Amino acid sequence: MDRQAVVFVVILAAVASIVYGVFFVAKLSLPQALALLAMVLAAVAFMPHYEVFSEYERGVVFRLGRFHKVVGPGGVMLFSNMDRVVRADLRTQVVDTKLQDVITQDNIKIRIDAVSYIRVVDPKKAIIEIRDYQDALIHVLLAQIRNVVGRLTLEEVLERTEEINRDLRDTLKAVESDWGISTLKVEIQSIELPPDLLDAMRKRKEADEYKAKVETEAQARRISLEILDSAASKMSDTTMTYLYLDALKKLAEGKSNKIIFPLELSHLASKLSGKMSGERKDYGQIAQDLLAAYTEKQKEEFDAGKVPKKEKPAAKKKK
Repeated sequence: MDRQAVVFVVILAAVASIVYGVFFVAKLSLPQALALLAMVLAAVAFMPHYEVFSEYERGVVFRLGRFHKVVGPGGVMLFSNMDRVVRADLRTQVVDTKLQDVITQDNIKIRIDAVSYIRVVDPKKAIIEIRDYQDALIHVLLAQIRNVVGRLTLEEVLERTEEINRDLRDTLKAVESDWGISTLKVEIQSIELPPDLLDAMRKRKEADEYKAKVETEAQARRISLEILDSAASKMSDTTMTYLYLDALKKLAEGKSNKIIFPLELSHLASKLSGKMSGERKDYGQIAQDLLAAYTEKQKEEFDAGKVPKKEKPAAKKKK
């Protein structure tokens, strides 16, 4: 603007000098001088000026209200009182629809936010054909979102976001040629669910995880029992008896302060000592050791006076 002011002052001074010189040198009459001055002032009123457009800008020029041309980038000469210019930005623009309340087919109210990326490719159409293409894009997207989501259930909306994005982009493609824009990308930015629905989904997920854990543990237990049953079915009575006595021996060697001896221990030990001592000496030895430990513990409790009077003889306690 400073440069334009300087140019205007210089031209005005030059015109005044010329008029002054013509008036006094040529000795024109006053009406002639006034006519000449009016002509000079008219020329000054329509004096051109320069405007500079950046590489990403274009200017739509209207001369006396009618479309004249598209100018830019660089410097362009325009007439102040005849031309009006509207600038158009050719860079990629982000249009955000913000959160929109919509209702799905299964009557669940959700909030959806969509965002689109566009560029102006025809400045003339973007300025003349549509008043505000960004606001128009927002309204088109919101209407299409309500239309698409209203035909889907909540589960389908969450699973088919890519399909919804393509549908929204196709909707903008149908109007972009008329508005002088190009749609680069349209996508659902966020989907907000009701708080109570989120809490229900969280509880359902926890229940499913617990169910899967229980089923896995039950399956592992079943396999373990099947293996144990298969192994036990192949063992002889002698082997099972040995394992039983060996388990009692390990129990007696532990740090437990109380041991309940089975009722059939004496009979079992005598049977093993007599019947199986010839076959397996370790069976008889285990039985003898258990009987000795049992007898010694019973004697200690009797000497200490801790044996209850009404205690059943079939069960003895070891502390």
